[in-house]
Amino acid sequence: MDRRTFQSRLLALGGLTVAGALFGVPEGVAEGEPRRRSVVEEYQLPFAEETHEIVKLPGRPMVLVSQMSDSRLVKLRLDPRTEQVTGIRAFPLGPSDALLHGLAVSARHPGRIWATHEGGNRLLLVDPRADALDAAPRVEREIDIPGGGRGPHYVNEYGDVLWVTLKGSNQVLALDHTRPARHRLFEAVPQPIFAARHPVSGDFYVSQDSASSLLRIDPRSGRTSQIPVPAERGSTPVGLISGPGGVWVVLLGTAETGTGTFGRIDEDGQIHWYRLRGPQGHSAGLLHLAFDPPGTGRGPGLWLLGSSIVSDAARDLIVRVRFDASWKRVVGEEYEALPTQRCKAHRLLPLERGVLATELTTARVARLTVPEERR
Repeated sequence: MDRRTFQSRLLALGGLTVAGALFGVPEGVAEGEPRRRSVVEEYQLPFAEETHEIVKLPGRPMVLVSQMSDSRLVKLRLDPRTEQVTGIRAFPLGPSDALLHGLAVSARHPGRIWATHEGGNRLLLVDPRADALDAAPRVEREIDIPGGGRGPHYVNEYGDVLWVTLKGSNQVLALDHTRPARHRLFEAVPQPIFAARHPVSGDFYVSQDSASSLLRIDPRSGRTSQIPVPAERGSTPVGLISGPGGVWVVLLGTAETGTGTFGRIDEDGQIHWYRLRGPQGHSAGLLHLAFDPPGTGRGPGLWLLGSSIVSDAARDLIVRVRFDASWKRVVGEEYEALPTQRCKAHRLLPLERGVLATELTTARVARLTVPEERR
């Protein structure tokens, strides 16, 4: 089978366009007001046991996905107008046991991304060659994890400093990528997953899923402290990102149940908790979250991802939570179940016209199109 035929068959497999459940608001909708319909499409990637992170290159119609089990970087070409996926290619990025995982867009190196080899204990600066679907990505630089740290999972760039969670050694690494000898290691508890800088205080927060606790790091003094998740709120913090007014975090829950809980950490380190009220979200295991890119005009809102990674009984779904202008009060919730359930939905990537979600165990990317009236 030639390459073009293989690619077209992959896209055909992924062309499962499904008219989704009503993408409406459980509360706050006037009687008789028509609810808009959404559409979910799934695109089949080359098969891998674990499909993980997803990023988009700024200003380029190209999305990148990491497949950890095979250390492959998958390129998805988007139609610039509709954002539909029009081409898919996968490329090895290191040996298969290097375990490609974290992806982050670099501002210091435009057009490049940072990536982690969780099994190979190194960071990569990669030119994905986003202008051509068939062009193989190039690794431009490799940085070994220093100080005996192991298992780089998540990476993000803050100026000249990379912040990396190390699952293998339960540490957090802050490394100057211009002078890698300048680095600091902070001790965490099992297992550090995501890290994010608070937009007001400048402190860093780290989710630690096995300990059900958040690590707070003052990067100026190096002081650290632990913030336990209250048992009455839930357990297992995973997704954690910087956003309006603070750092936002979601709780996955246990194999028995999720609690549909997420929170905002203020500048003083206090967590303001929220719980989904809709019947689909009340017991959801929330794994990831994301905010809209600038310029969508959708208004204050947050995307949440419910995942069956916590339990086969949990639903894989995308949730839109709408806030008032203060970002403190929830004014609406919208739900969409993924067509393929028990896929262990993993990561979210909002775009201008909708949102993409990776499916960990089915090697698919789902695309939810937001009705034009709600953009």
